Amino acid sequence: MPSEETGADESPTDPPLQSPFFRAIHTPRYQRQDSIKAYEQATGRSLMVFWGPITPDIITPFADAVGDVSAGNPFDLMLSSLGGDGETALRMAAMCHADRNDFRVIVPDTAASAATLLALAAEKVVMSDTSAMGPIDPQIYLPARDDYFPANGILEIVDDLDKRTKESPDAFALYASLLADIDAIAVQDARSAIRRTTEFVPEILRLRKDAPTQKQIESITTNLHNQTVHTATIGHVKAAEFGIPIEYVSSRSEEWNMLWRLHTQYVAIPGLSLRHNAIEGRRVSLIRQLPID
Repeated sequence: MPSEETGADESPTDPPLQSPFFRAIHTPRYQRQDSIKAYEQATGRSLMVFWGPITPDIITPFADAVGDVSAGNPFDLMLSSLGGDGETALRMAAMCHADRNDFRVIVPDTAASAATLLALAAEKVVMSDTSAMGPIDPQIYLPARDDYFPANGILEIVDDLDKRTKESPDAFALYASLLADIDAIAVQDARSAIRRTTEFVPEILRLRKDAPTQKQIESITTNLHNQTVHTATIGHVKAAEFGIPIEYVSSRSEEWNMLWRLHTQYVAIPGLSLRHNAIEGRRVSLIRQLPID
């Protein structure tokens, strides 16, 4: 679905600027943008939605959307992502902070790995009872599978099969076939990513206007790296215990109901999963949707 823009000053009650037929074709898009505008009018905060993997090729559309947000406005980023590339998350965080003193990340459902890293840059992370963050576990892209996989998991597989082949040399060919998708470059990338990840957290935490102390940085870094499973759930209570600045919003509040209704509109997009990207604001809209198998 191509990117389209609505009028800069259009409000939810204004007549649409597009032709009736064009508007009808893209009705779900404009309904989501109307929800974004309604939230902005109710809260006085700019809102942008990011959905899907954090990959280097998303930088340009993300920068376009962030650039459309007024520099002086308090800025909320609603984030739903299983993660991706840590370097990209660091660049996205720097963009969100530029010329803004009040940047929040809203987690309606899941923000894991590199998405957790991005959330750490916020002055506040808004969570409710449906929200979950995850440990910072770097992801490595495997071309043969056209997908990202946890670096720690890749190294665990390699180490396990290395041990097995030493114990049973005759089974080397069988075990080697299990590593067909993981070459030496992928293993080296995984090791490098894990080393680099220990540097990410301090770098991104220092982007905050109210930067944490060195002791707080060390505590957050240790807690997020001690989670052994990539899918481990970190709710708002545990996140606050880790030292992350959590702003809890009751799931029964009108503010959260507005955010949750908007979130469900993305869940309802046919064929959209957390492997696809959606970037939307009051004017900018990009949906990158893969063909349904």
